[in-house]
Amino acid sequence: MSLFTLKYAPQNSAQILGQQLAVSQLKDFIVNYNTQKHKAAILVGEIGVGKTSSVYALAKELNYDVLEINSSDLRNAENIKSFLDAALGQQSLFFRPKLILIDEVDNISGIKDRGCIPAVVAAIEKSKFPIILTANEYEDSKLKPLRKTALQIDYHKLQYRTISHALELICQQENISYEEKAVHSLARQADGDMRAALLDLHSCAEGLTSDKVFNLSDRKRTESILNVLTVIFKSSTAKNALGSLDNVDLEIGEIFLWMDENLPKEYIKPNDLAKAYECLSRADVFNGRIKRQQHWRLMVYIYDLLTGGVSSAKEEKNPDFVAYRPTMRLLRIWQSNMKNSKKKQIAEKLAKATHTSQRVAESQVGYLQEIFRHSDAKAMAGELNLNNEEVEWLTR
Repeated sequence: MSLFTLKYAPQNSAQILGQQLAVSQLKDFIVNYNTQKHKAAILVGEIGVGKTSSVYALAKELNYDVLEINSSDLRNAENIKSFLDAALGQQSLFFRPKLILIDEVDNISGIKDRGCIPAVVAAIEKSKFPIILTANEYEDSKLKPLRKTALQIDYHKLQYRTISHALELICQQENISYEEKAVHSLARQADGDMRAALLDLHSCAEGLTSDKVFNLSDRKRTESILNVLTVIFKSSTAKNALGSLDNVDLEIGEIFLWMDENLPKEYIKPNDLAKAYECLSRADVFNGRIKRQQHWRLMVYIYDLLTGGVSSAKEEKNPDFVAYRPTMRLLRIWQSNMKNSKKKQIAEKLAKATHTSQRVAESQVGYLQEIFRHSDAKAMAGELNLNNEEVEWLTR
């Protein structure tokens, strides 16, 4: 089953909820590009409010092709210049007009990626096609050169009523039973993030109740591991994944087990999976150093590898919905311990009676089993102070 974020992505401007002014400004910029003062537009707003989806919706509505570059994919000026030069000079498919989309431009570092912003500005100045950029934050000084060349279009945080209305429509479309109170609570928890609300709704596809919503993480409170895994595995950039583990109320060992269990389900390409497990193994190395040396400052490296590292290991995100499950390893360990617990109890009593070590006694339990299976060993059971369950274990 496809993710609701993909299945219900808007197909035209009318389907973009709660951003009528921003969408009309963007549409005017695209349609009247040749007469515009600015040669690019930058869409500014928080994650999940419809910036990128509105670009694709308008492209479909106006019959444009979209050439997209994510700023985290090309991290130096030469690469960005090469891509933009090719995109600006390339003829669109079927000779349709085209849009150049640079998503999350604020991810470009002002230090490590020095020269990237000027390269973008230079491309904008000579472009014959609309260039659209998106940013979650626009106040950073590194983006100052863009302010003169790009028209700023603001996307505000969505009201909970807007999100609630969308969730109800999808529940009806998908035949999901729901409580009206639960829908409103889920919409409030999303805190203006439509994408987050749709991901939460997908996890409640069997029925949306107040109890389920209560158990879902409010992104202002403790994150559930299920939501965190969704953020890490589905994020298009490492920056979105970084920090996702900060509020998870789980021991680091449990987080490793969750990642190990669900990575093969989410990353279906061998190279992606190998890179992700490389990050997981490196994080485990740091975890071992913390245990041995108590250097807790290394924890930051573990979190970066488990979030940004694993997230950036994939070439592209898996569009299918994956139901994350807890690891069965702990259950198997428990079952194994339960299976061997009687043996250990008997060995302890045997070691005490024969004045030997626990290790030696455990190696002799097999011989003791043979004695109990083939002879009446009531006297021996009394000598070792074995109870009925231990005698039964020896004789089976």
